[in-house]
Amino acid sequence: MTRGAMMNDERQEESVRRVYGEIAGVYEAFFPSLQRYEGRVERFLGEAVTPGCRVLDVGCGPGQLTRELAPTVQVVGLDLSAEMLAQARQGRSSGEYRVYSYREPVPEELGRFDVGLAVGCLDFCDDLPRTLRHLSEAMKPGGRLLLTVLERRPGLEGHEDARGQVRTEDAEVTLYFWSFEETARALGAADLLPRGYAHAPGWVRLTEQRTMHFGWWDVERR
Repeated sequence: MTRGAMMNDERQEESVRRVYGEIAGVYEAFFPSLQRYEGRVERFLGEAVTPGCRVLDVGCGPGQLTRELAPTVQVVGLDLSAEMLAQARQGRSSGEYRVYSYREPVPEELGRFDVGLAVGCLDFCDDLPRTLRHLSEAMKPGGRLLLTVLERRPGLEGHEDARGQVRTEDAEVTLYFWSFEETARALGAADLLPRGYAHAPGWVRLTEQRTMHFGWWDVERR
């Protein structure tokens, strides 16, 4: 990677950190649609999580997706925003929460996981194959991971291009869109075997009242 590319990555990461840090305290109240996802996360966790298993929540935000899991389940949450992690700790004091850059491998000292989530956070990653390799390496063989990718689709408003910009008062964040084929190849290269897929609503872009669509992937570590 060139020095210029690294600097762009760092600027993007700092912008994402700033935006989510600013809204951490009001995130759940202000964006209730982000919590539901038509029940897809709840159904996945209900099927995949077993007593005593280890769950990795990447881009955990305030931890709302894993907060209500049984006390016997070990939850580790990773996020760019320290402010988001502070909210997550309040909601589940037994969890372990760390600031994490999606450009880096998941720290080895955290161990390996039976179940993982990466929902609504890979939108900011300019190198999806690299990030998926990092997530795969954190999973146990046979472990299951639910992830979402903003999917590029011709004819779907707001999803035609490979990238888009989100502007706030003091930051600009790039969103990255990947085709079904690109994501499928990246998953295969990362030893992640698809079990299920859906093209379905994700989060709502409030400034335009536009629902953004994800490719929802239920995958298993080989």
